[in-house]
Amino acid sequence: MAAVLLVLALPFLWWTLWQIAAAQYRGQIDRWIEEGRANGYVISYDNRQQFGFPLRITLRYTGLHWRNADGITFEAGDIDIAALPWRTRDFTAKFKQRATLSAPFGSGEDALLLSAERGEAHVSVTADGKWLVSSIDVNAAKVGHAPDNLVEAGALTATATRPIEDPHDHHEAGLIVSAAASNIFLPPALNLPFGNRMAKINIDLRIMGAVPDFRRHASVDAWNKNSGIVEFDRLRVEWGTLVMSLKGTLGFDDDLQPEGAFSGAVANHDKVLMALMSGGYIPARQEDMLHSAMQLFARPMKQDGIDGIEMPITVQLGGLFLGPVKIYSFSEIVWPADNGTP
Repeated sequence: MAAVLLVLALPFLWWTLWQIAAAQYRGQIDRWIEEGRANGYVISYDNRQQFGFPLRITLRYTGLHWRNADGITFEAGDIDIAALPWRTRDFTAKFKQRATLSAPFGSGEDALLLSAERGEAHVSVTADGKWLVSSIDVNAAKVGHAPDNLVEAGALTATATRPIEDPHDHHEAGLIVSAAASNIFLPPALNLPFGNRMAKINIDLRIMGAVPDFRRHASVDAWNKNSGIVEFDRLRVEWGTLVMSLKGTLGFDDDLQPEGAFSGAVANHDKVLMALMSGGYIPARQEDMLHSAMQLFARPMKQDGIDGIEMPITVQLGGLFLGPVKIYSFSEIVWPADNGTP
């Protein structure tokens, strides 16, 4: 009889404990919401439901709208935020309708945007709500400078990690990012040498020093003057005839225009050069110079599973250089006015 009572009591006991944990979970999120609102955030939702017993605690928000004091906005039609009982600093968020994260850039409707049809995210936070590790795995993603220069990807995964304490100088990483995307469609208005579809791209990078707000001139300028750079530990691209894996650094010059140097293995270099020449990216008068440079400096190299030749690539003076030859020009970055915001 005692054993039967114990068997009957255990589910009730666990239900009671789960309810206590769920109340603590709701209370923690509600505190963050109220603290955010007190700091100028706009946070609203149409409805909230709780479920997940017996193993998880899940809060489903519908019609979620979140905007911070800088105008960065997150919107989701339907999102589930879940955690294990008494482990409420590690969250899993899943959404089945389109979710959008946007950050205003300049004036008007310009914004940096990331959106997706469905996917999930994992976030680890400190006791005061500061995130330390964040990862996403989404489908039908759009990312880029809205409204015109958006890149679409069939699948996108990314993980960002930052230290508990801010870096002391540019020798320490303020943010580590690893990302991969596949079946990528580039803006059709761009005339690109390898087509508007990229099969895959993988990026592993470290932003050195305290991470600036890349939307703001003053913030980027201060980071740049403190020797801030972006270290690319891996940049692997499969794009038409172009298959390459590079390592290098990217930063800004005194006018806050990009400059950097990369080196790595490039496969199918003859086809790559042919595509650049036929597309008019390499002027006819420079073809002989580029061929001579390839014969003098190129050497066989295997990196990241790619058999090819070693090729130096630089970013400077408003262009992308393959060895000594400028193969692509890009527009100067026009930084929006900071309007007194640091």
